[in-house]
Amino acid sequence: MTKARKRKVRIVEARGLYHQEWHGEQAWIEMFVDNIFDRWEKGWWLRSRMFREAKIADVLFHEIGHHIHFTTRPEYRDTEDVADVWLVRLRKNYLRGRRPVLRAIFFPIFFCLRPLIRILRRNLSERMVRRGTISRAEHDEDFKSEQPGN
Repeated sequence: MTKARKRKVRIVEARGLYHQEWHGEQAWIEMFVDNIFDRWEKGWWLRSRMFREAKIADVLFHEIGHHIHFTTRPEYRDTEDVADVWLVRLRKNYLRGRRPVLRAIFFPIFFCLRPLIRILRRNLSERMVRRGTISRAEHDEDFKSEQPGN
């Protein structure tokens, strides 16, 4: 058993675990690939390398967020929320460098449709928060730059 968001979670159900440095042993990340793709096995999503990579990257970035929180940037709030904020930051940073040719091709199209895409993304994200697929902290960090006053 491990704790996440003030409740106990069976390790068998976890997608990843962060193990802190302990007794001279270095910190390490454990990922459970079967659990990462648990509800995706029948969908067409897994046929796409991009979606598989995104699912694994989300778990990895979340666990790296725990490492950053414990080693360099401690914050006094729920550790899962802090890890979710780092997940969003690391994902944005990672995606900026990926597939530059596709970005060059689709940037003009994306730029024209940007207001519509922003509304659709926000609505989808709100639904995911209500369903519990993502945390409120992850949603807020994702749309932080769009809030008034920023």
